[in-house]
Amino acid sequence: MSDSDRFFLPEWQAAQRDIGFAQAVSDGRLLHVSGTTSLDADFRPLNVGDFNAQLEFVYRQIGRTLAEFGLGFGDVVREVMYVTDMDALAAAIPLRKAFYGNGPFPASTGIEVRRLLFPELLVEIQVDALLPGQRN
Repeated sequence: MSDSDRFFLPEWQAAQRDIGFAQAVSDGRLLHVSGTTSLDADFRPLNVGDFNAQLEFVYRQIGRTLAEFGLGFGDVVREVMYVTDMDALAAAIPLRKAFYGNGPFPASTGIEVRRLLFPELLVEIQVDALLPGQRN
């Protein structure tokens, strides 16, 4: 794989290179999007204490990443959500579904964790999406 198979969000590019990860990697069949959180350009937490605002920010960042590869949420086949409060996730299901519309919906896993990269972060989401021409 080359750098052309990888995508770095422009505002996070320096932090991604410093830490050692790409926002997304294409293997030719699937796009693997790294766990995405609510961070500003300096990699500091945004929307502290507001689960819904963090969730919306995360989905918008994932949407931007998908769009770089000509994809949308309808192409997502797997979603893993890490949250620090499962009750907050349950209450935010309508917001989540707003990004997927009427589907198709991905295989999805929700995991409650003690904390994420920064204690102020409440949600992190990673997705895998089928690249164009891979549907049966």
